[in-house]
Amino acid sequence: MRARYRFLEWTLSAVPGMVVRHLGKCLTCAEQSVDTADASDAQTWCLKRAGATRHSVYELSAFQYFDATLTAPAAAGSPPTA
Repeated sequence: MRARYRFLEWTLSAVPGMVVRHLGKCLTCAEQSVDTADASDAQTWCLKRAGATRHSVYELSAFQYFDATLTAPAAAGSPPTA
């Protein structure tokens, strides 16, 4: 039996009620802040960490949670047409 591949269209949508989150990370030792809704809290963590450790390379990331849903859910269970 040969495998069949079907390509389906998906859509991403932001999870309702979830705001963009921010995270500070020390690139010297890999310690990271807790994720927070306020970017300045993550920046403050980086500055405090720099003062305490003298580590000087940091990364500030922003991320958001998404749901993936099929664009045409009925197509998922239907047989291929060609």
